[in-house]
Amino acid sequence: MYVLRDQLDATRGPSDRPRHAGAQEAQSRAGAERLLDKAEEYMQQAAGNRNLRWRVGSWWNGLAYEGTLACLHAAEVAIIAQSQPARAWTRIDSVLALAGPLCQKDPRLTLVEELKLKDSPHDERVPWAVAALLEAAYAAQEERAVRSRNFRNRLIRSGIVLSVLLMVTVLVAWRSAGALPVCSDGCPRRTDPGLREVGLVMLLGMLGAATHVVGRLQKMGGSWNPYNLPFYQELIKLPIGALTAVIGLLLVDTEWLPMIKAPDSWHGVMAYAVVFGLAQIALTRAIDQRADKILASDPDPEEARQLEKVPAPDPDTRLQTTPEFLT
Repeated sequence: MYVLRDQLDATRGPSDRPRHAGAQEAQSRAGAERLLDKAEEYMQQAAGNRNLRWRVGSWWNGLAYEGTLACLHAAEVAIIAQSQPARAWTRIDSVLALAGPLCQKDPRLTLVEELKLKDSPHDERVPWAVAALLEAAYAAQEERAVRSRNFRNRLIRSGIVLSVLLMVTVLVAWRSAGALPVCSDGCPRRTDPGLREVGLVMLLGMLGAATHVVGRLQKMGGSWNPYNLPFYQELIKLPIGALTAVIGLLLVDTEWLPMIKAPDSWHGVMAYAVVFGLAQIALTRAIDQRADKILASDPDPEEARQLEKVPAPDPDTRLQTTPEFLT
């Protein structure tokens, strides 16, 4: 925040430009100041708001984080757009690094690379070209944040549904002993499986799933993700492991799993429960693949293609018009 305000103060004033251009730059400066004020307002609200409903809503829809990020990004783009060409030129390498994941055919990236190749730091197109490319790079970051939040929210919804299914399963086992035959000859004291047996099978299924989760956490390094997506990615595997343990034991020695014999002892039932809990790997592979793509350091090609479809601004035209991100 303070760095951006300092950069805004260091930008050129309207005195060295024609009157119409000076008016546009004054409007651009005012727009950047409003964006910085709005970002500061978001941060103060996030730090000072004690309303539980607001905090939960902001956590769910990303208002505080994404609103602040969008304002700061738009302000930085506006500041660069109104800078002197030589000053904007100093940012060209860092902006190119940020824009690396973009499609190489993106016209905004092509223009900045051409300007750098010509080594023309005083070209009047430099500020607008660098600003447009930075706007595209930040759009990719913001889009990834939105996709990450949406995927996290879907995992949470799925986890709630799975938890309800687990509670229904426990209720059925409690109200009707033998309704869920997770063990037959292998039940303790040869009794019908009830709440205790089904509950223990579910617990052991979670234990098997947790074994897989621990192994993945050891391999998982740091992540840019602001929504703690890896935590929810692994957490949802626990209820899935409990359900796969119950379902697996119901299907053993049937036409669905004819090659797996039913356990003949309670120790065998417990071992099967752990193995079936670990077998949730097959069901959660799609979740892991999707999360790994979101957590990757660079956006995937699909996002790059979407950014490529955004029309590139004409630097010569935008020198005489108000920037789109301030209108």
